[in-house]
Amino acid sequence: MKLVLYTFAAVFIFSSCQKELSFEITPANGTGTGTGTGGATSTDCKSCVYMPVCDGTWYTFADTLGTVASIFTDTLRFSKDTTIDSKTFTKIYSPASKTYAYYNCTDGATRLIQYNTTSLAGNTISKLDITFLKANLAVGGKWQDMLTNPLGQQVIYTDSIVAKGISRTINGKTFSDVIHVSVETGVNDSSIGGYFAFSVTDYYFAKGIGLIEALISYPSTGIVIEHRAIKSYYIP
Repeated sequence: MKLVLYTFAAVFIFSSCQKELSFEITPANGTGTGTGTGGATSTDCKSCVYMPVCDGTWYTFADTLGTVASIFTDTLRFSKDTTIDSKTFTKIYSPASKTYAYYNCTDGATRLIQYNTTSLAGNTISKLDITFLKANLAVGGKWQDMLTNPLGQQVIYTDSIVAKGISRTINGKTFSDVIHVSVETGVNDSSIGGYFAFSVTDYYFAKGIGLIEALISYPSTGIVIEHRAIKSYYIP
């Protein structure tokens, strides 16, 4: 089925650059931990410390898609602040995907809006509007986002806070104060008998850094489809 497989932060995720793989964590100067608590309402780029979106921030990830390894790098570029739904959003450009996205951080919740985005199936979604992290929720806290895909089906994202304050070791580097979020993605369509879950994504967000790891799997088998692990990063 031609569905949106994975649209979390679609501006930056699932674009491959080189067919090489190197596992070394090399934080650059100015990696920064941010000054916020994750609960502030502010347009400061580090006010949501688990997802800082700053001009000049860059990330390099090692991707494994099936058996194919690659490296993905992107540098976020600030464009301007704008108002959407009476809230201030920061417009960010992604050179890797040549697309824009709008971010808002309010009370620890990071919301992303992207217009006319293309899914992995090649279909165009007129508006992607999701909250991919609610850092202030307790463990067990849940929320949902919904959109209609080009086939007219309702796509449902069910997010859950699995753990907070944990450590996560990636390629020999241990990250502390990590939030683990699990997202079940499914489609609600009467023609297929109702709701059908087609992927589960586990995200790990480190304080002061952002996304450090993501694993997409089939919900029925647990088989991992793609693994993205941070290789290096820079937070101004």
